[in-house]
Amino acid sequence: MFTKKCVLFLGLLLAVTGLAVAQGVEMRVFTVGTRTIHWFANTTGQTVTGFRIAFDQPVTLTGKIEVFGGLQNVTGVSEGTEFVFVGRVAPGGFVELRWEPMGTEPVLVMWMSGDRPAGMPYFATVSALIKVISGGLVMLRDADPMAFTALLTEFFTVNATLASSLGQLGLSPEILSGMLMIAPAEGVENLLTTLVSSFGLDTVEKFMGALDWSLIFEALGL
Repeated sequence: MFTKKCVLFLGLLLAVTGLAVAQGVEMRVFTVGTRTIHWFANTTGQTVTGFRIAFDQPVTLTGKIEVFGGLQNVTGVSEGTEFVFVGRVAPGGFVELRWEPMGTEPVLVMWMSGDRPAGMPYFATVSALIKVISGGLVMLRDADPMAFTALLTEFFTVNATLASSLGQLGLSPEILSGMLMIAPAEGVENLLTTLVSSFGLDTVEKFMGALDWSLIFEALGL
């Protein structure tokens, strides 16, 4: 079986039609006959213990194969907008997924190490990026509220112009920090989504370029 997979790997390399790399996720898209196949390689440099993928519309998973590892679908369903798999995939290993409708592309692809991201995920939309950041911030806050407060203070210091932008919305760094300290994960996500929309950050490029996110990303392990 392993040999057959390797032969398939070499053969499909000749049919590559797309590639996306995100410092941890390498995504290749193949067309084989009437089928579209997606491969997600582990380029994090470490053995990962989970895999998360999300779409902007419902899909039905129709096939899964792993090389240099194994993953189980812990969502328990084959139809939906988001799926989480747990197991182990070695560095350089990959998972092959097939789904329908075939033209639907993922908006989030992320390797996991426990409950945390491993390497930089692949984001296609701002909403997918906000979802990961929101969940990560809540985990940090619940684990160590004082360290979370210090992180927010340093983030606002590094992004000194953010205070004036918030002022235009009747907010301040202190008010926003207070909201982030008490809101549940869904509330944090809704709050950040509203702010991003108000600032017109409707693409990942605009989102990443608007502020220095390095402190947040480092704290989240991205």
